[in-house]
Amino acid sequence: MPISTIPRRSACAVAAVLALAAGAAHAASPPGDDAELSALLKRQTQEFSEAGQRGDAAVLDRYLDPALVFTNETGAIASKQDLLEGTTPTPASAPKRRIEVTNWALRRQGDVATATFVDEVTQDFHGQQLVLRFQSTETWAKRADGWKMISSHTMNVQRDPPEIVLPPSELDAYVGVYQIDPTYVVRISRQADGLFASANNGAAVPLKAELKDVFFTPGAPNVRKLFQRDAAGRVTGYTSRRDGSDLVFTRIG
Repeated sequence: MPISTIPRRSACAVAAVLALAAGAAHAASPPGDDAELSALLKRQTQEFSEAGQRGDAAVLDRYLDPALVFTNETGAIASKQDLLEGTTPTPASAPKRRIEVTNWALRRQGDVATATFVDEVTQDFHGQQLVLRFQSTETWAKRADGWKMISSHTMNVQRDPPEIVLPPSELDAYVGVYQIDPTYVVRISRQADGLFASANNGAAVPLKAELKDVFFTPGAPNVRKLFQRDAAGRVTGYTSRRDGSDLVFTRIG
């Protein structure tokens, strides 16, 4: 299976966005929760996740409620019928994938229980290894024939990209004053340990290079500063891109 179509859970899910991401913090179950039920639903969740990886519709059918609402990490919404109709066995030639349910926590509310966890998917792809993490919240309801999943919502767990080190002479090219308009001004300065940005004279935050002309702030992996240059190579401004939406800054000094 191509790297661009690695699903988190089910083959019918729209392809996962391959933003490598950091693991979410473990959330402990509150005192008094049902430990036996927690163990049962964690086991069912692991079986469900593994079934999605190998395209086993029979297991998915066993654990999904007919009224299921399933939202994957791309925002696509599916019903139980959608999932089952879109699930096909994974070809034997597909790259090997492993999935593990981690950071598990469960809270029971009578005949309903809400689980939060991280699915960690490890993909071996042509001699390289890719690790993806997906944070999920899933709700299970007690039915006559067992506990069934009635809703699922997943998002990518993002993490900072690898940083490259640019020489001071190249970093100096980005130092300057940028604005959207006169009421919102960003100053980029260089200190001994790299570039920093300050908006409207606020606290300065570090800027790290992902690539030349592409910078990020640690802890905000969904935001990039994409710098533009003129024909002579001088930096003229940058685009602040967050989750596909852009703000354009022009250099004024």
